[in-house]
Amino acid sequence: MKKFKVLHVSSALSWRGGEQQIVNLIDGLTLINENIDQMIFCARESAIEKYSISYQINFESAKKKSAIDLFYLSALSRVIKSYQPDIIHVHDSHAHTACVLVHLFIFSKIPIVLHRRVDFSTGKSFFSNFKYNYSGIKRIITVSKAIKKIIEPNVKAPINVIYSSWRKSLIDESKVINLREELKLPNSTKLIGNIAALTDHKDYQTFVKTAALIIKKDLNIHFIITGDGELKEQIESLIRSLNLEKNIHLLGFREDVPEIMKNLDIFFMPSKMEGLGSILYLAFGFKIPVVSTNAGGIPELVKDKETGYTCGIGNSQELSQRLIMVLEEENSSVIESAYQLALSNLHVDMAQANHNIYLDLIRNNYEI
Repeated sequence: MKKFKVLHVSSALSWRGGEQQIVNLIDGLTLINENIDQMIFCARESAIEKYSISYQINFESAKKKSAIDLFYLSALSRVIKSYQPDIIHVHDSHAHTACVLVHLFIFSKIPIVLHRRVDFSTGKSFFSNFKYNYSGIKRIITVSKAIKKIIEPNVKAPINVIYSSWRKSLIDESKVINLREELKLPNSTKLIGNIAALTDHKDYQTFVKTAALIIKKDLNIHFIITGDGELKEQIESLIRSLNLEKNIHLLGFREDVPEIMKNLDIFFMPSKMEGLGSILYLAFGFKIPVVSTNAGGIPELVKDKETGYTCGIGNSQELSQRLIMVLEEENSSVIESAYQLALSNLHVDMAQANHNIYLDLIRNNYEI
C-alpha cells in the first residue's frame, strides 16, 4: 500500500473530550499503519496546537476569529493545496463550516469525513442543511447510536457509529496524588466528583442540588468539580447560596485528570445532553463506580446495574439515592463489567475503524 495523507481539521481553542479523541486517533493510526502521514490544521494559540508542539505532531495553524474568518479560510486553503491530503477529517462544527467553504471554493475532490460528537440537532437553516449535505462529505462518523438517530433524518451521507476511545497508558503511567491531603480533608472522607467543562449541558446545577441532599445527611462526603467554563461564576453563586462551600470543591482546569479520577470514590455525571462521555472510560479503567443520567449516548456505556447506574435527567432525588447506595453497597461485578467494556474500546480499536473508512473512500478515488 502506498503512503497516504490525512489532514485533521480542528477549530477549538480549549481542550475538551473532542480534542483528546483527535490525539487518540492520530496516535492509534500511527501504531497501526506506518505508511500513513497525518497533519493537524488548528487555531493559533489553541490547546491542541500546544499539545502538537509538545508531542511533535505535524501541524499548521492560523488565527481564527470565527468559522468564516477570511484569513483562517485562506490559510486552510493553502494547507490543503500544499499538503495535498487524500482524506480531510473534520472534527467540529466550525471546522466543518470552514472546510465546506474552502472545499467548494477550490473545487476540491478530496473526500471529507465529518466527525459528530455532540447530540445536538443539525439545525434547520438553509446553510446548515447545505453544509451537512455538501457533496464533498463522503462519510459521517458519530460517537454513539444516539447521535446517529438524531442526525440521520437530515443527512444524505452514510453514517458510521464509532465509539470514542481511551488509552490504557493513562492508568499505567498515572502518578499518585493525595487529593484529600491537597484539600486538607481527613483520609476517611468520601469523594464524589465530575470532570467536565462548566457548560450548560453538563448540568452542574443538578450536580450541586444533588450534593446538597447528600451533604445534609453526611458531612464526611465531599464533592469535586474539575473543569472550567463560562458557567463558573453561576455555579459558584449557587454553591454559596446553599452554604456548601466547605463540601463542594471547584478545582478548575487540571492537567492531572487521571490522578484526580484515581482519588474518587464515585464518578458522577449528571449531564442533560451528552454525545457519549468518553471520560467514562477513564472511570471504568480505574474501577471507579459511575452514577450518571441517561442523557444522549451515556446509556450506551453506562448500562444500568451492569456497568454503572443511571437515573433520569435532572432528578436530584433519585441521583442522591443512587450515590448513597453505591457508597454503602459497592458492587464488584458492575465495576468489573465496566472495566471489561473499557478494554474493548481502546484507542487502537477506534483508529482501526477510522482507518477502514479512509481506505474505503480512497479506493473510490485513487489506486493505492
